[in-house]
Amino acid sequence: MKFRLAFATAVMLSVMALPAVATVHYVAPLGAVISGTPNGARATPWPSVDAAIKSGKVIGGDSILMMDGDHGDLILWNANFNSLVTIRAENDKKAHVEFVLVRELGRNLLIQNLNVWPTNPYAQAPQLVATWSNSSDITIDGLDVRGGEDAGNFMAWDAAEWQRRATDGAVIEGVRTAVRRSTFTGVRFGIALSNVDGRVAGNIVNGYSADGLRGNGARGIFRGNTVTNCVTIDDNHADGFQSFTSSSIDGLIIERNRIIEWTGAPNHPLRCSLQGIGMFDGFYDNLTIRNNIVAVRQGHGISVYGARNATITNNTVVQVDGVPGPYPWLGVFDHKNGTPSTNVTVANNLAMSFAGSTNAARGNLFIDNGVIAIPAQVFDQVSTFGFVPKATSGFVDTANPAYAPLVDIDRFMRPYRAGPDKGAREVGSTMFMAPRTKTEIADQGPTADPVISPVVNADATSDATSDATSDATPVTTTAGSAVATTGGMAKNGAKFVAAP
Repeated sequence: MKFRLAFATAVMLSVMALPAVATVHYVAPLGAVISGTPNGARATPWPSVDAAIKSGKVIGGDSILMMDGDHGDLILWNANFNSLVTIRAENDKKAHVEFVLVRELGRNLLIQNLNVWPTNPYAQAPQLVATWSNSSDITIDGLDVRGGEDAGNFMAWDAAEWQRRATDGAVIEGVRTAVRRSTFTGVRFGIALSNVDGRVAGNIVNGYSADGLRGNGARGIFRGNTVTNCVTIDDNHADGFQSFTSSSIDGLIIERNRIIEWTGAPNHPLRCSLQGIGMFDGFYDNLTIRNNIVAVRQGHGISVYGARNATITNNTVVQVDGVPGPYPWLGVFDHKNGTPSTNVTVANNLAMSFAGSTNAARGNLFIDNGVIAIPAQVFDQVSTFGFVPKATSGFVDTANPAYAPLVDIDRFMRPYRAGPDKGAREVGSTMFMAPRTKTEIADQGPTADPVISPVVNADATSDATSDATSDATPVTTTAGSAVATTGGMAKNGAKFVAAP
């Protein structure tokens, strides 16, 4: 009898220990006729995402699939879960919402693959995607965000049309929130991040009238984004990336981004004169800026005011039209209150000019940077904004290996030949370094990586630490070889390299 009782108890405990089976909940579009009592089944879907959450039937691990069609406003109130809940289009980009708002206490949400734009572009919300400051662990992934369904035609808009559509793309305030693999078209501000451990990765901002990216949060990461086609409609000075604070921003990483002022007709009447990476109101502590291409016309290509413990390496800062001259520059300046920047390393960069110099007393080092005299003479792919150094440029194999990251802007290995190249591109390299962290794998998506894991809300702090430190360490396998190839093929026939 004791044996039977013990056996039954063990069976009961083992059953209790099994994970709950995740449930898929369906949500009907506006105006759908539902026959029967809504319960989340495909035949009897919930009438809205809000109704699904308020039902109490959705728990951590579940998915909410939004069926094809219009769903109105997506406002998430108290959508607080202990583990991840996915809210996504049942069919990629076939579900449409007017805007996305995660309000107070929203937690552990993945919002994915939706179309987001106002049906009436002249009566839109202030932001098309927003999370409140007391939300946390939110991932915005694969959204098509526009200042109107017709925003792809923004090149034809006049100034009045832009002003009538003055809506921002994404304003992210929640802790540990990511915006990744999304497009933002025809908006005012592109993506503004002002939280702790936030991440903006693999997005495209195309057509904007204010700043493309903003970062005012601690330990934030801006990685692999493309920002293009800024317009001028008022007296705002536009930046590809801007950050500002009244105290200090600590641990910001800006890497492998492309900021291209303009790709359309050069004489467009609204074409802006863009500042690249502008960090004017510091302090900026433990800052990393590397492997970016900044192609603009203004003086400020990369400008940091009030840096403390910063590394600025292997960036290409170039005049977007290929015109010679001192603009844009890469510069490190004193804080606006006169406090000097200290312990700053500026190495292996290419720019039209530089502001700042080595100062041993302050711990500042400018080393092995290159001045671009005439872009067309030293770069290939100037008209297509690739800015690949020519063999005769003096930039190939001449970077200082002590400061060169192990990958370039496209995550190809460096060095390729005798030594690393200056600037963001490693010429001729075809060996692709696969992402090393779960967050990078999740951020980059299937277009670039051999294996994609749907990892969401991984620890952004460890991701930032990994990227800030490990690129200075050679990649080795247990056999001691420099790299280990998986045999997989990346785009352009490049081989993948195993991540450490």
